[in-house]
Amino acid sequence: MEKAYKTKNLSLAAYLYASGLQLTGNTRKNTEVFFSFTPADKAEKLVNDYYHGSAAINPRELFARLNDLKDIIFSTI
Repeated sequence: MEKAYKTKNLSLAAYLYASGLQLTGNTRKNTEVFFSFTPADKAEKLVNDYYHGSAAINPRELFARLNDLKDIIFSTI
C-alpha cells in the first residue's frame, strides 16, 4: 500500500487536491478531519512550495476543491 500524506489544514488540503493529487480518504478524530493524499512524495514537494510561497494554482480549481472538501466535512457531522 502506498504511503499517503495526511493533513488537517483545509486550505493546504484544497491546494493539494487542486494540484492533481488523489484524495484517498478522510478520517475524523474528535472535532478534526484529516485528509489523505497520494503520492506522498509529490505531496511533500507541493507542501514545501505552499509554505515557501512558490505555489501556483488555478483559483477556480482551488475554490472548487475547497468546496468539495467542505462538503466532505459537513457530510460526516
